[in-house]
Amino acid sequence: MLKIVAIGNLTNDVELKVHEATGKPYAILRIASDRRYRDKEGNRLTDFISIKVRGPLAERCAEFAWKGCKLAASGDFETITFADEPERQPGFLIKATEVEFLSPRRVEESAASMPADGMDEAAA
Repeated sequence: MLKIVAIGNLTNDVELKVHEATGKPYAILRIASDRRYRDKEGNRLTDFISIKVRGPLAERCAEFAWKGCKLAASGDFETITFADEPERQPGFLIKATEVEFLSPRRVEESAASMPADGMDEAAA
């Protein structure tokens, strides 16, 4: 059994897609994760990891994750080859079976725009 865990920050908002053959939702998440060490010049090294989520898990990610949030994903490791670009080096992605959101929940923008004392602007 092969299981991989990755933790990082989401590089963009989640775009929910629908598989043409099955009609089920899926999304490809991309996270950035800094390495614990720096290179010889002192630069921080960052890895970018792709994560595929399907079904209800993809829907939850689309609802609760946003660009910059920290998350942990675990699942199987899948190698990707590019048939239309044979010279391109193979890549990999995580087929996630679990995603944990590590950032606090984001306050809804509508709630944040309301006056704190409950009075509307016309009464003030």
